[in-house]
Amino acid sequence: MIRLVDLLQERIDYNETARMLVKHYGLRSKVKFGRVKGSNEADYDWVKDVINLKRSYPNVKEFIVSVLHEIDHAQMRKKMGAKKYEHEYTMAGQEAVDNGGDFHDDNFYEEQAERWAQDEYRRKWKRKFR
Repeated sequence: MIRLVDLLQERIDYNETARMLVKHYGLRSKVKFGRVKGSNEADYDWVKDVINLKRSYPNVKEFIVSVLHEIDHAQMRKKMGAKKYEHEYTMAGQEAVDNGGDFHDDNFYEEQAERWAQDEYRRKWKRKFR
């Protein structure tokens, strides 16, 4: 019989884990829960440097990949600066629209962030979060 204590020990603290990941990548981004816009798994506010996450995820992998995806956006903002990143992201979104795609889903920076997050999860975090 599974005891409640055993279940609680197996569960990870999403808030603590997200903050640890942000710090691991040398960022100072804030992490907030429950403020995700639309149907996204997470989003990044580059003006305020805030990673917004849903309150719950179907599994740990989806949570970690979502955090890593937003961390990639934060790293790009840190590298380029907020104004340049906003400009470049907007230009990439407009290029996607001009080519018949979606501003967000077909945006170069979204595709790059998703590739990086998936690769980083497999390479670095998969064995640590099971």
